[in-house]
Amino acid sequence: MSKGRAKNRKRNTSEPAHVKMHGVITEDRVQEQVERTGTSPFTFASSAIIAAAALLGYLVLPAALLELGIEARASMLVLGPLLISAALALTRYFLDSKRGPIRGFWVTLVTTLVALLVITYLMAFL
Repeated sequence: MSKGRAKNRKRNTSEPAHVKMHGVITEDRVQEQVERTGTSPFTFASSAIIAAAALLGYLVLPAALLELGIEARASMLVLGPLLISAALALTRYFLDSKRGPIRGFWVTLVTTLVALLVITYLMAFL
């Protein structure tokens, strides 16, 4: 590694430790992005919640319900889309932006639920 690169690397690592991050951008840039695009950025917490909902809805709960005698495809058709769409709407409107249950929340919930129901039905039953 050249000396110039080593100096740049040292300089970049001395950034202040008090910089607050919102997902992958700094907290002071969030308002700029919201004004420019009209959307709040995803955070790592919201991504983890949506991924956990997908795992629960499509793997963990159907496997547990299979032990109780409920068909896995039917439980995946009900639980997967419901949990993912609820997680997406809740994280976007309560966790990431604190907007609450406005019209966009319900539109996001219903459209993702319908889309995921169709996709899950096509994948599981056809």
